[in-house]
Amino acid sequence: MNLNEKTAQLLDYINQAGAKHADAIAIHSVGESISVRHGKVESIEGERAQGIGLRGFVETSKGLAFASASSSDLSDKGLQQLASQVVAMAKISEPDPDVVPPIGANHPSQHDLEQWQQEHPHIDHGWNTEAAKDAALTCEEAALSYSNKISNSEGASAGFGDDTTVYASSDGFVADYSKSSSSLSVSVIAGEGEKMQRDYAWHSTFAASGLRDAREIGVEAASRACQRVGSHIITSRTCPVVFEPRIAGSIFGHLLSAINGRSVLQKRSFLGDDVGSQLFPKFITLEENPNHALGLSNRLFDGEGTLCQHKNIIDEGVLTTLLTDRYAAKRLNINETGNASRGLTGDIGIGTSNLIVASGEMSQEDILHDIGDGFFVTELMGFGINGVTGDYSRGAAGFLIENGVLTQPVQEVTIAGNLRDMFKNISHLGNDVTWLGAKSIPSIAISNMTIAGQ
Repeated sequence: MNLNEKTAQLLDYINQAGAKHADAIAIHSVGESISVRHGKVESIEGERAQGIGLRGFVETSKGLAFASASSSDLSDKGLQQLASQVVAMAKISEPDPDVVPPIGANHPSQHDLEQWQQEHPHIDHGWNTEAAKDAALTCEEAALSYSNKISNSEGASAGFGDDTTVYASSDGFVADYSKSSSSLSVSVIAGEGEKMQRDYAWHSTFAASGLRDAREIGVEAASRACQRVGSHIITSRTCPVVFEPRIAGSIFGHLLSAINGRSVLQKRSFLGDDVGSQLFPKFITLEENPNHALGLSNRLFDGEGTLCQHKNIIDEGVLTTLLTDRYAAKRLNINETGNASRGLTGDIGIGTSNLIVASGEMSQEDILHDIGDGFFVTELMGFGINGVTGDYSRGAAGFLIENGVLTQPVQEVTIAGNLRDMFKNISHLGNDVTWLGAKSIPSIAISNMTIAGQ
């Protein structure tokens, strides 16, 4: 099935139905996931999914109104019904004077599209069901045999698939891209009774050949779980806090939520007026790179067909921009940033491609030694974030840092502060930059946070 032809056909149908403007997105996904537990296959699930989403704009007596809907029926009759449904819905929708129809966007040129296809040929994920099953079994076996402290398995999973996305708008732009992916994960339990502790390890990349060794992933999960046996609550204190790479990304995730243009418009952000302000120390730079060899979120254009741009969101500690789609950019009277995200239905959202925090110069070991005493975070729980004030409070587990080394494991504590202060008080960046899907993050130390324990 040619999705490019289907989206073009759908736009013709909605034009005939009375829409003034429209855009469509079509998605085709094929994949499998294999789950094993205690050396036996628990499930093999296959996905063969396709769908098409349509957004239509009609001129009413009160102005331009729009609606959106989706369908998995890509037959001629199904597309005609979808077009008629969207137009009917748009005619009874409330117009928005600031609505931005899908015309006149800063689309990639034909040269951009051709160059992208040359630089990003489709990569076969390289797995079949049998190979993925063997990887999952090997991963779990390595974890279970790591130590007699490992008492149970929550299972291992291997997955692979291919996704194709097509976007088309009524100004004539149409483009598509395909991605493959492979992933492997395992979770195990160490200890017995009330002293049980769980931990996990995972890796994902384009092709199975790029995944870390299955045994290495299993050993990591088991080692982490064993190290947590004997965890207990510590007394309350104020001290430095170090976030390991796979946890540190959440700190920048809260930043992205706060500079989401739609959140700013809705007065749900504590950073709405901070573009140009020094939020972080000068040694912090956060870049968005939509075209990176290791990034799983590479894209040439966003959910509105706008050309994606490489940019430093934080440049030597300074916030350079809010993140916008075309609507938020118009309302905020700022430039579009190419950060629209789009599903088959619903309103446009705002998201990012690959995020990269510039590496520091110190090893994690040197950071711990430099800090002396503090708390090392390996797990966060809960979502105690106030987007309006920046107040931060989350459950945490990890290890005490005493005399520059990790000592006793800790659980059931809460770390608290304010995100604005946390950004400003980042004291160390590690040189242990780790790619985690679409993020490249090092260890991060914050000089002063409240630990609520006993």
